[in-house]
Amino acid sequence: MRGVLLVAFGLAACSVQAPRRTPSEAMERSARILRQLDRLEADLHQSNGEMQTYAELVERHGQAQEIACKVTDEHVNEIHRLAVAQEQKLQQKRLGRLHRKKAIAQLRTGYSKS
Repeated sequence: MRGVLLVAFGLAACSVQAPRRTPSEAMERSARILRQLDRLEADLHQSNGEMQTYAELVERHGQAQEIACKVTDEHVNEIHRLAVAQEQKLQQKRLGRLHRKKAIAQLRTGYSKS
């Protein structure tokens, strides 16, 4: 008989529905705060990624600028070297012309170096 009563009480206890739990205001607030924290964390991760990307771009820009300056310096030096070489050639031509004119003048006057 006791077994039957226990089974009856067990069935009665199972059939009684527990009252529906309604989340309290504190639990809702806590859930909202957790969602906001999740969004904030996601934003921070995204910002961190963007900052790393921009840092990489700044570093690459600096390297490219350094290379561009080096190339420009080399180019300017080469232009200067070529200008000096051209000026030397012009001076040699002028001296050559001057020597020829002098030699021609000496031949015309009959004076020659022996």
